[in-house]
Amino acid sequence: MIPDATASLGVITINVDPSFQIGPLILAWHGLMIAVGIIAGAWLAMRFAHEQGLQRDELLNLVALLILGGIVGSRLLYLLFDQPGDLLAPGEWLGTQGFAFYGALILGPLAVGAYLWRGRLSLRYLHALAAGFPLGMAVGRIGDLISGEHYGPPSTLPWAIHYPDPGAEVPNHALAYHSGGLYEIVLALLMLAVLWPLRHRFRWATALFWATVAFYSAGRFLMFFWRSDTTDLGFGLNLAQLTSVALLAVALAGLALARRAHSLGQPPAAEAPS
Repeated sequence: MIPDATASLGVITINVDPSFQIGPLILAWHGLMIAVGIIAGAWLAMRFAHEQGLQRDELLNLVALLILGGIVGSRLLYLLFDQPGDLLAPGEWLGTQGFAFYGALILGPLAVGAYLWRGRLSLRYLHALAAGFPLGMAVGRIGDLISGEHYGPPSTLPWAIHYPDPGAEVPNHALAYHSGGLYEIVLALLMLAVLWPLRHRFRWATALFWATVAFYSAGRFLMFFWRSDTTDLGFGLNLAQLTSVALLAVALAGLALARRAHSLGQPPAAEAPS
């Protein structure tokens, strides 16, 4: 039996209402921090773009496209795996509850890649977006941490989170839980610490992008051993972990192809038209 959090001195307590009011507006920490995370990630991406001599306006267009593709992709993937019947009911497509982030990670970059190909723009724009991703993720997941989303099993480990506020999304407010939000933040900060200092060493076409996807997928594969909000497929693995393995394989193949193209003397990235 796991003792309740009130009897444990080692856990972290977050006693914050997941929503708050400013005048007539009721805001949720989840949505607010996603917005702040997008701004933070875009700022870092623009810094990288400035270093590479890329156009600021084009990058902002790509950020907007990435957001739109991410929303659509995350909603579609959630419906596909969790509520497939709703795919035949257009009225359910615009629901505000139920998103799978891997859908955003898949469709968002595909939309950006199509835009770059159509406009014959440099693939270094993709590098810039990848460079900003870890910071945006770290900031954006703070809302999940506050609200108790993406919790795992109950725990009394020192980094387990206790949510006494009745609005938190955990099932029992007397227990502490593994926090997927916290683990996402740690993973994102680790990615930022490793990849940002090395950003100029990725000279192969799309290499920084593929390295970011590989790092994130590998980290998420491990993290989902301590999350309880995805379908268990047996053998100790769940749907999110199998998606992580698939994305990791694609990313490693992408890195290999980028290295091969570079070794054959092809340019590291298509240059933007003058």
